[in-house]
Amino acid sequence: MTIDKDAVRRSGMLLQGDSIPDRMVISLKGLTYLDKSKLMMLELIAESNWVRPIYVAYTVGQENYMNLGDNFVQEGLANRITPFTTNIDGRSVSGMTDFDTEKTFRNVMQRFKFGGINADDIYIDETVMRMCYTHRRLMVKLATNLVLEGKDKQALEVLDRCQQEIPSKNVPHDFQSSSVDMARVYSALGQKDKAREILDEMWTKSVQYVDYYTSLEKQAFRNAEQSCRLHFYVMQSMLEIAEDIDQKLAQDYTNELQQCMAFFMSKGGNLRY
Repeated sequence: MTIDKDAVRRSGMLLQGDSIPDRMVISLKGLTYLDKSKLMMLELIAESNWVRPIYVAYTVGQENYMNLGDNFVQEGLANRITPFTTNIDGRSVSGMTDFDTEKTFRNVMQRFKFGGINADDIYIDETVMRMCYTHRRLMVKLATNLVLEGKDKQALEVLDRCQQEIPSKNVPHDFQSSSVDMARVYSALGQKDKAREILDEMWTKSVQYVDYYTSLEKQAFRNAEQSCRLHFYVMQSMLEIAEDIDQKLAQDYTNELQQCMAFFMSKGGNLRY
């Protein structure tokens, strides 16, 4: 598809690289057919001429991307389709980014309306909890990118807002919600106490899970081995951060992790996948 460069400049999308490409190639590799939804997407891109942005929801599965993921730029909870090739085979293209920190920061900090999940004594069901994890992951990813751009003050604002709006009292810290990365960014920003608070909560949870898995009878233990190894991996990730926070904390974590692993192996567990 030939690109109208003036339209791209007027569009408000993130301009990147040395120049706007002359053409956008949409690959149909791996597709055995084109249904109406895919034809509609192609038609939208062909006819819109970048006048209005076209987005794919952040939560949509990759099977619905139609190979357009290499042209995504994330602007919050949505991926904007652009003529820029930001990834090839899942790898970032030099000089390109698939994350617009400026727009995402504005959306998260000024435009998002949180629904009160920080209130006391509320119940969050499984579906809502997954969305809470999605929002926490987004905010941690935003903070991480801000740090990479040298915007430490904004990164700290994002993490603190995340803790305020999505508190652990209702949405417990978990590796699925990028809480390990949150602790890592807090530590990098010099907020050691905040990082340690997250680590302590997650460490206690992992130890409790390991204690439970290793208490199971033989067959049930075998079925739980992979889950147990996952917690060992998470604990090792936390240990790396603890070493940056406090050497005594890191040593305490190391001792407890070694004890957990030793008991796991004494039950016949295999540490290798």
